[in-house]
Formats: sequence, C-alpha cells, structure tokens
Amino acid sequence: MASGEFQVMKVPAEQLAGILHGQVVDPGAQPTYVVHRDEGWTVDVSWEVTGELIDWLAGRWQVEIIADLMGGGETRHPSPPVELTFTPGSGRYTASIPMRGQLDPGIYDLVVNLTTTTAAGTAGALGGFVVISKLTVKD
Repeated sequence: MASGEFQVMKVPAEQLAGILHGQVVDPGAQPTYVVHRDEGWTVDVSWEVTGELIDWLAGRWQVEIIADLMGGGETRHPSPPVELTFTPGSGRYTASIPMRGQLDPGIYDLVVNLTTTTAAGTAGALGGFVVISKLTVKD
C-alpha cells in the first residue's frame, strides 16, 4: 500500500493532521501492480484525519484517480470525482474506485488525488495525494 502527502490548514498537528493511503486491488481483493483491462479491478483509498478540529469540519471530500501513461498521456477517472460528506466525530474514510475498462494497455503511474469543498461549495484547504507507481495494464 502506498502512502502519500496530506495537506491541512496551517494549524498545529494536534489540532488537525491526516494520512492518505492507496492501492490497486485485483478482482480477488489482493493488492497488485498488474491488472487486466476488462477485469473488475479497483483503486482502494483510505484516509484518516485526526485532531481536535475534526468535529468542526464541514463539506465534502472529492477523490479522483489520475493515470499518467509512460511515454505521454493522462486520463482522469472518475469524472466527476467520487464525493463523500465529512462525518463529524469520525475522521476515517474509505473509497473503492472501480477501474474496469478505464485504461488502455500500458504502464502507468497512478495518482490518488484527494481534495475538499467547503459547506459553501468553495475549494477547501484539506487534501492530499498518493502516487501508486508502475501499474501494468494488460489486455
């Protein structure tokens, strides 16, 4: 499982901090770096926000996968991003993004991109990314 950067508002870590993880999972629910295009593989994402301020968070998380093809080209999936509502009192979140048929055969670097929107619908100050490198997609 790859871990990545998590960006938070400029407050002390005891008030608000986070960690983000992502991995590719094959149809048998096993982590992998080689998948077949038309099988039911997913990118599983989990993140946790901790600190005194989690009860004050309001808005929505947005999760998307950016796939960079080695040698050029980028795709974003899903479109629009998966959205989850902040859950006061619980800082743990998960998302499983189905990828069947989304990428052509090749070698990719996948980036899980996590952003937020505020309760007012504007861009939020929380988010992060994790790079899952060298995924091979076969026919």
